[in-house]
Amino acid sequence: MPELTIEEFKKQMQAREKITLTMLDNQTAEIMKDEALFKDLLDMLARHVTTSVSNTILVQAQLPDATAVTSIAEWEKRQVPVAKDENGYYPKGIYQITYDGQYADDSGNVHAKYKIYKGYDAEQTVDPDRARAYMNEKPSVNVFYSEPDKVRNLALVNASPIKCIAYNPDSFIADEEFISEAEGVKYIPETKTVILRKIDRSVWFQLVANQIALGMYHRIDGIKFSVKDRVFEAAIVSCMLSRKMGLSTEMYHFDLSELPQKYTPQQFRKMLEQAVEFSKELAFRVNQRIKQQNQPKSPKPVYEPQLGV
Repeated sequence: MPELTIEEFKKQMQAREKITLTMLDNQTAEIMKDEALFKDLLDMLARHVTTSVSNTILVQAQLPDATAVTSIAEWEKRQVPVAKDENGYYPKGIYQITYDGQYADDSGNVHAKYKIYKGYDAEQTVDPDRARAYMNEKPSVNVFYSEPDKVRNLALVNASPIKCIAYNPDSFIADEEFISEAEGVKYIPETKTVILRKIDRSVWFQLVANQIALGMYHRIDGIKFSVKDRVFEAAIVSCMLSRKMGLSTEMYHFDLSELPQKYTPQQFRKMLEQAVEFSKELAFRVNQRIKQQNQPKSPKPVYEPQLGV
C-alpha cells in the first residue's frame, strides 16, 4: 500500500474527523437522555486512564461492551483502531491523529509521522493493579486495616481540600443555614466548610465526597456559587471518585430531564472534563493519605541511651 502524501493524509483525516465528530455529538445527545448510558459513561471515565471525555464517549459509541474485550481482533471488529503495550490494550482516538512532521529511515527515505492519542482501560490489562496505578500517577494503595471503610473515610476528610468538621451545636454559627439530623452532612457556603454528623457508614464516603465536591466548585465559582446549580456536577464527582476507590455506585441516580436545556453537547463534555479533574484530585489525595497511614511506624527503642556520661 503506497504511503499517503501529506495532502492526501490531511484530506483523509478531515473526512474521518467529520464522521467522528458527528458520532461524538450523536452519542453525547443520547447520553444526555439515557441514565443507564450516562452512568455507564461515568463508570468508563473512572476506569479509563489518560484519556479525554470525548475519546471515552467515542469508545462507548463504538464498543459499548469494552470491558469484555481482551483482544485486538475483537476491538477491530467494531472498527476501533487498537494497539497493545505492556499495560494492556487501548483504543486509538481516530479524531486525535495529527500530522507530526517527517522522519528519514535508515535508507534515507522520508516518511510522514503521525501523532496518536493514547489511552487505555485499567480493566483491560493483564496486570490490573499496575494499570490502576496510572490513574493518579501514583502507586495503587491497599487498606490493610481491619476496618477499611473507617480508614478510607478518615483519609477523605483529612485529605480534603475543603475543611471538614464534626457538627457541634454549641460552636456552630450560621445565619440562615442549618444542618438537620436527616441530612447528616452538608456543605455550608457561608463558612466554606463541610459539617458532619451521624451518617450511615454504608454511604458515608459517597455523601461526604458529594459535599466536598460542592466546596470545590464554590472555589472556582466564587460569589456566583449556588448549591442548586452545582448539585448535579458534585454528584458526578462523588460517583466517579467512589468508583475509583472501589465502592458501590448503586446509590447514585441522575435526573437528566433538564440537561438538553442546560447544555449543548460541547458544553456537556466540557462540564464532564472538570468533574473528571476533581475526581482525580480527590482520588490522588485520598490514596496519598491512605499510603501514609499504611507505612509502618519506626519502633521505639527499648531504652534511651544516656549521652554525655
